[in-house]
Amino acid sequence: MEEVIKYFESLEARIAENEKRIAALEEAQQTNEAIIASLEAEIEDLKSRPLPEPQVVEKEEERVEYSEPEPVVVAEPVKAEPVKEEVASPKAAIYGKAVTDIRQAISLGDRFLYQRELFGQNAELMQKTLTELNELGSFDEAMEYIRRFGWDTESNSYQQFIVTLHRRFG
Repeated sequence: MEEVIKYFESLEARIAENEKRIAALEEAQQTNEAIIASLEAEIEDLKSRPLPEPQVVEKEEERVEYSEPEPVVVAEPVKAEPVKEEVASPKAAIYGKAVTDIRQAISLGDRFLYQRELFGQNAELMQKTLTELNELGSFDEAMEYIRRFGWDTESNSYQQFIVTLHRRFG
Protein backbone atom coordinates (compact mmCIF):
# COMPACT_ATOMS: atom_id res chain seq x y z
CA MET A 1 0.00 0.00 0.00
CA GLU A 2 2.83 2.36 0.80
CA GLU A 3 4.17 1.83 -2.67
CA VAL A 4 0.88 2.90 -4.19
CA ILE A 5 0.83 6.02 -2.03
CA LYS A 6 4.39 6.90 -3.05
CA TYR A 7 3.51 6.32 -6.68
CA PHE A 8 0.51 8.70 -6.48
CA GLU A 9 2.60 11.29 -4.63
CA SER A 10 5.24 11.19 -7.38
CA LEU A 11 2.45 11.52 -9.97
CA GLU A 12 1.09 14.55 -8.16
CA ALA A 13 4.59 16.08 -8.08
CA ARG A 14 5.06 15.50 -11.81
CA ILE A 15 1.61 16.92 -12.55
CA ALA A 16 2.41 20.05 -10.51
CA GLU A 17 5.74 20.42 -12.32
CA ASN A 18 4.07 20.07 -15.73
CA GLU A 19 1.41 22.61 -14.75
CA LYS A 20 4.21 25.10 -13.93
CA ARG A 21 5.79 24.44 -17.34
CA ILE A 22 2.44 24.93 -19.08
CA ALA A 23 1.92 28.22 -17.23
CA ALA A 24 5.41 29.41 -18.25
CA LEU A 25 4.75 28.43 -21.89
CA GLU A 26 1.40 30.23 -21.88
CA GLU A 27 3.08 33.34 -20.47
CA ALA A 28 5.79 33.16 -23.15
CA GLN A 29 3.10 32.70 -25.80
CA GLN A 30 1.28 35.80 -24.55
CA THR A 31 4.56 37.74 -24.63
CA ASN A 32 5.28 36.54 -28.17
CA GLU A 33 1.75 37.47 -29.26
CA ALA A 34 2.24 40.94 -27.78
CA ILE A 35 5.54 41.34 -29.64
CA ILE A 36 3.94 40.14 -32.89
CA ALA A 37 1.05 42.57 -32.46
CA SER A 38 3.49 45.40 -31.81
CA LEU A 39 5.51 44.54 -34.91
CA GLU A 40 2.38 44.28 -37.04
CA ALA A 41 1.29 47.73 -35.83
CA GLU A 42 4.72 49.13 -36.65
CA ILE A 43 4.58 47.57 -40.15
CA GLU A 44 1.13 49.09 -40.75
CA ASP A 45 2.43 52.46 -39.57
CA LEU A 46 5.39 52.22 -41.96
CA LYS A 47 3.10 51.22 -44.84
CA SER A 48 0.90 54.25 -44.24
CA ARG A 49 3.78 56.73 -44.34
CA PRO A 50 4.60 58.32 -47.68
CA LEU A 51 7.87 57.30 -49.31
CA PRO A 52 10.61 59.90 -49.11
CA GLU A 53 11.33 61.78 -52.29
CA PRO A 54 14.48 60.60 -54.03
CA GLN A 55 17.30 63.09 -53.78
CA VAL A 56 19.78 63.77 -56.51
CA VAL A 57 23.26 64.13 -55.18
CA GLU A 58 25.72 65.82 -57.46
CA LYS A 59 29.18 64.38 -57.32
CA GLU A 60 32.16 66.64 -57.53
CA GLU A 61 34.47 65.96 -60.42
CA GLU A 62 37.64 64.28 -59.40
CA ARG A 63 40.65 66.38 -60.08
CA VAL A 64 43.83 64.67 -61.05
CA GLU A 65 46.97 66.66 -60.83
CA TYR A 66 49.83 65.75 -63.07
CA SER A 67 53.39 66.45 -62.13
CA GLU A 68 56.55 66.29 -64.11
CA PRO A 69 58.25 62.91 -63.89
CA GLU A 70 61.38 62.61 -61.83
CA PRO A 71 64.54 62.65 -63.92
CA VAL A 72 66.00 59.20 -64.47
CA VAL A 73 69.52 58.73 -63.22
CA VAL A 74 71.50 56.18 -65.15
CA ALA A 75 74.23 54.52 -63.14
CA GLU A 76 77.47 53.53 -64.74
CA PRO A 77 77.73 49.79 -65.20
CA VAL A 78 80.07 48.02 -62.85
CA LYS A 79 82.69 45.98 -64.60
CA ALA A 80 82.63 42.50 -63.20
CA GLU A 81 85.31 39.96 -63.63
CA PRO A 82 84.29 37.17 -65.96
CA VAL A 83 83.13 34.06 -64.19
CA LYS A 84 85.01 30.95 -65.13
CA GLU A 85 82.60 28.15 -65.75
CA GLU A 86 82.30 25.28 -68.10
CA VAL A 87 80.44 26.24 -71.24
CA ALA A 88 77.74 23.74 -72.04
CA SER A 89 76.61 23.06 -75.54
CA PRO A 90 73.59 25.06 -76.66
CA LYS A 91 71.51 21.86 -76.87
CA ALA A 92 72.38 20.97 -73.27
CA ALA A 93 71.10 24.39 -72.16
CA ILE A 94 67.82 23.75 -73.97
CA TYR A 95 67.20 20.05 -73.35
CA GLY A 96 69.10 19.36 -70.15
CA LYS A 97 72.13 17.29 -69.25
CA ALA A 98 73.10 14.63 -71.79
CA VAL A 99 72.58 10.99 -70.82
CA THR A 100 73.97 7.74 -72.16
CA ASP A 101 70.83 5.73 -71.46
CA ILE A 102 67.35 7.07 -72.20
CA ARG A 103 66.03 5.42 -69.04
CA GLN A 104 68.25 7.77 -66.97
CA ALA A 105 66.47 10.79 -68.45
CA ILE A 106 62.94 9.56 -67.71
CA SER A 107 61.51 10.31 -64.27
CA LEU A 108 59.07 7.93 -62.64
CA GLY A 109 56.15 10.26 -63.38
CA ASP A 110 57.19 10.59 -67.03
CA ARG A 111 57.59 6.81 -67.26
CA PHE A 112 53.92 6.39 -66.28
CA LEU A 113 52.89 9.22 -68.61
CA TYR A 114 54.70 7.74 -71.63
CA GLN A 115 53.47 4.23 -70.87
CA ARG A 116 49.87 5.47 -70.65
CA GLU A 117 49.76 8.00 -73.49
CA LEU A 118 52.38 6.78 -75.96
CA PHE A 119 52.56 3.02 -75.46
CA GLY A 120 48.89 2.28 -74.67
CA GLN A 121 49.63 0.94 -71.15
CA ASN A 122 52.04 -1.63 -72.63
CA ALA A 123 55.09 -1.56 -70.32
CA GLU A 124 56.81 -4.36 -72.25
CA LEU A 125 56.57 -2.45 -75.54
CA MET A 126 57.94 0.67 -73.85
CA GLN A 127 60.94 -1.20 -72.39
CA LYS A 128 61.70 -2.84 -75.75
CA THR A 129 61.45 0.51 -77.53
CA LEU A 130 63.76 2.26 -75.05
CA THR A 131 66.32 -0.53 -75.41
CA GLU A 132 66.23 -0.31 -79.19
CA LEU A 133 66.42 3.50 -79.14
CA ASN A 134 69.51 3.32 -76.90
CA GLU A 135 71.23 1.16 -79.52
CA LEU A 136 70.68 3.67 -82.35
CA GLY A 137 73.46 6.03 -83.35
CA SER A 138 71.77 9.39 -83.93
CA PHE A 139 68.75 11.52 -83.21
CA ASP A 140 67.61 11.23 -86.84
CA GLU A 141 67.66 7.42 -86.62
CA ALA A 142 65.67 7.61 -83.39
CA MET A 143 63.08 9.90 -85.00
CA GLU A 144 62.77 7.55 -87.97
CA TYR A 145 62.27 4.66 -85.53
CA ILE A 146 59.48 6.34 -83.51
CA ARG A 147 57.59 7.55 -86.60
CA ARG A 148 56.33 3.99 -87.06
CA PHE A 149 54.19 4.39 -83.91
CA GLY A 150 52.07 7.14 -85.49
CA TRP A 151 51.95 9.23 -82.31
CA ASP A 152 50.21 12.62 -82.16
CA THR A 153 53.15 14.99 -82.65
CA GLU A 154 51.20 17.85 -81.05
CA SER A 155 50.66 16.11 -77.70
CA ASN A 156 52.62 17.22 -74.63
CA SER A 157 53.75 13.67 -73.87
CA TYR A 158 55.21 13.29 -77.38
CA GLN A 159 57.02 16.64 -77.09
CA GLN A 160 58.48 15.62 -73.71
CA PHE A 161 59.62 12.30 -75.17
CA ILE A 162 61.42 14.13 -78.00
CA VAL A 163 63.25 16.26 -75.43
CA THR A 164 64.37 13.01 -73.78
CA LEU A 165 65.69 11.77 -77.14
CA HIS A 166 67.60 15.04 -77.54
CA ARG A 167 69.23 14.44 -74.16
CA ARG A 168 70.31 10.98 -75.32
CA PHE A 169 71.58 11.90 -78.77
CA GLY A 170 72.62 15.54 -78.25
